[in-house]
Amino acid sequence: MKNPFRVALFSVFLLAVLAACSTRGTANDPGYVDAVEIKLKCRELADQMLATVPNDALQGFVAMPTSFVDENNTSTSSPLGRLMAESMFYEFNQRGFPTREYRLTGKISVVGGRDDLALVANQVVPYEGQKWAALVVGTYYVDKDATFVNVRLVRASDGLVLRTGELVLVNTPVVLRMGKSDPPAVPVAASTPAQPAGPRINGGLYGQLPAPADTLKSGTVRIIQGK
Repeated sequence: MKNPFRVALFSVFLLAVLAACSTRGTANDPGYVDAVEIKLKCRELADQMLATVPNDALQGFVAMPTSFVDENNTSTSSPLGRLMAESMFYEFNQRGFPTREYRLTGKISVVGGRDDLALVANQVVPYEGQKWAALVVGTYYVDKDATFVNVRLVRASDGLVLRTGELVLVNTPVVLRMGKSDPPAVPVAASTPAQPAGPRINGGLYGQLPAPADTLKSGTVRIIQGK
């Protein structure tokens, strides 16, 4: 016959373990489910635009996804808009549609030994006249209960819309946080005059020297691309 005290003690221990597990992040957490839903919605957008591939009208084009912008102010985006653009890189590539990463700087910048960067955020990329370029552009409108998303695959040479897609996102906490538009850009302060090279004759002081970390652990590695 089992000891009732041991059974009760084991039950308490089991309940404590289950309670601890429930506080940890799992695949059933609402936040995780909402995040996965955004990924599935991006897949739906790509399906709407590329469901007819292969198609003669899209042959020879290379996709260049761009950040989705606020419908009320197309000069601003948000974390949600940038994430959806990044998802288009993945979704188009997975469907065999050629995509191009246009933000490459042509070099790898090593900053203070911490970051190795090859992409640049603010870069003017000329695409006019490039008959192969197909821009993926999108807008979103955040309402009280839902966010409306529209996307287009546009021929860069003349603006002809080749494909379209649209969907509605429920305004979950994740969507609301990511859908907040970026704050206004902070004006760049005027640069200070460069320090004179070499020692100063009057004061006997040297100009400002770069920090050792920047000197020893920073630099650029140029990428030589093949033709």
